[in-house]
Amino acid sequence: MTDPNIQTIDLMAGICDISPNPTFDISFTFVDQTTGETSELFAHKLVLACGSPVFMKQFYGEIKEQKNPIPVEDSSSDAFKFFLDSLYNKKPPLKSMDFQLLGKMYYLADKYLLELLKDSVIQEVSSRKMVTEKVIEAAQVAELNVHLEKFASAVFHKCTSFVRDNPKSVLQIFDSEEVGQESSYTLHRLMARANRTEPKQPPPPICDKCKHDPCLHGEVLTENNFVSGARICHISIPYIVKKTVRKIDGSNGSKFLLELKLKPAGSSAVTDVFDRIDLMKYKFLCK
Repeated sequence: MTDPNIQTIDLMAGICDISPNPTFDISFTFVDQTTGETSELFAHKLVLACGSPVFMKQFYGEIKEQKNPIPVEDSSSDAFKFFLDSLYNKKPPLKSMDFQLLGKMYYLADKYLLELLKDSVIQEVSSRKMVTEKVIEAAQVAELNVHLEKFASAVFHKCTSFVRDNPKSVLQIFDSEEVGQESSYTLHRLMARANRTEPKQPPPPICDKCKHDPCLHGEVLTENNFVSGARICHISIPYIVKKTVRKIDGSNGSKFLLELKLKPAGSSAVTDVFDRIDLMKYKFLCK
């Protein structure tokens, strides 16, 4: 057992207490837009400044923040609490947050230049499985946060992918929405966006013989398209099949030379004999 020190104490203990402990030297106040009730969160300037360059400049820059408490008008107390938690090395529960709260978290991370938190929010959005009941809500959140381009794009992508891949579910949403409601307008805009967005195409298969896409069957072997492990044959003697091993420097500098492994025609065995050939005399043999 050791005496308590900065490495062993729980920095999170009491961060959101109504009554601050003596070590707190900054607080933030919030007014609930619905009830009008006020709340306050307490923290340490040094901890916040170490976690965010914005706080560093705000508290220790040339023009220091004079207000205490600091009124916060662009965030809810819940979102700001989770944000402060991240500065005290407490992982925010992103998986349990709805899209609206994730948007607030991304906004705060963007405002205070926390790139890792921003990436975590985007990763959470991208990994979620969209369900019918959440499509409209998610799309509305994306529309309200279009100024947060990366966040909005990630949410829109989840929504448009769901619309394209689940037409029956989309019909169910249409059936449940009243014409003229804001949610019906959101759904209409989402359908239009999905129609304009090209679905991601799977990457085309790469030829297992020439290792290229598209296949280079019949193309002349050159310095630019050379790859190891490709099947080739001599342009004038196509029945002798060879396999590239690696590219080597030419002795006279006038031609590029290759080192290849021989595979006699009609034989499944590959010999240990190596051959050196000039470029432009061989072509790819893939079919």
